[in-house]
Amino acid sequence: MLHYRLFVKAACTGVAAAALLAVAGCTDNPGDTANLSQRYAPVRVKTHDQTQADQAAETSVIQLHSIHRTGYVSLADVARAAGYTGRWLGDGSYGIGDNDPRWRFRTGESRVLKDGSERKMPAPAVKESDRLYVPAAGLTELFGNELAMRTNGRTISLLPRAFGHEAGHGGAGMAFGDGAPKASRTGSGGGQLRIASTAGDASDIIERGRKYLGVKYDFGTGDYAKTGLFDCSSFVQFLFADKGINLPRTAREQANYGTAVSRDNLQAGDLMFFYVPGRFKTDKTVGHVGIYMGGGNMLHSSPEPEDGVQITDINKDYWQETFLYAKRLL
Repeated sequence: MLHYRLFVKAACTGVAAAALLAVAGCTDNPGDTANLSQRYAPVRVKTHDQTQADQAAETSVIQLHSIHRTGYVSLADVARAAGYTGRWLGDGSYGIGDNDPRWRFRTGESRVLKDGSERKMPAPAVKESDRLYVPAAGLTELFGNELAMRTNGRTISLLPRAFGHEAGHGGAGMAFGDGAPKASRTGSGGGQLRIASTAGDASDIIERGRKYLGVKYDFGTGDYAKTGLFDCSSFVQFLFADKGINLPRTAREQANYGTAVSRDNLQAGDLMFFYVPGRFKTDKTVGHVGIYMGGGNMLHSSPEPEDGVQITDINKDYWQETFLYAKRLL
């Protein structure tokens, strides 16, 4: 009887231990990993190239809102999704752009200024809770040259651009260089702007511009005399006005004037135009302007790499790659 009880007790103990092992999911051999692959999916680490490819395939989505039974979108959402700056400006308008406001909207108006030219939306802009909304049906007319879009009736998706090939510049590694010194001249350049300059005009502009080093950058700022601030194009406009050259307000408009010059034939006083890169934006459109100083340096107002009026060495990959063209006004 004693042997029988011991046998039963041992058997029960073995059954309990086996049950515990089964519940715990243990294997017969603690070192045996043969069955682990059946219970756990393998961990896959993406390469840098795969990660970039996945990001390039993503879209940026803008929600539609019903206002007066019409589909509207928030301009703040459009700016965020596209990689632009969007904000209320001092004159009460709402501006969107890269380093200066290319688009200007006003509450209650269907009229929009884009690069200084008037465009028409199918319905007026509506302000709600400090956000400005515009009819979704007008986005293609306003942004179609800069952004690729598609809609499903509830949202609008921005589609990634193919970078590095669209504009055909690909200037990384292509250094900027100085051309031969210029003589005094009087003439006219591109656009309708009259050019009347002397050899000292460029030096005067640059020396005057140096006095404003450190003045803070402010997107879409008003007149410097009132705000004490500059953005990229208002700084250029301010300095050239002192020489009787009245440039328009934005970099995109300023790019229409002057005579084109190559990157290896630059002279002090030339205007340099760049695009501002982004996943959803075209790289054909001017987004920034600066003044060439000579010796590979540029005087400009920008939020980066510092905040405000600064001197930048442009023989760096970023500036070489994003350079579009230069124009000579002096």
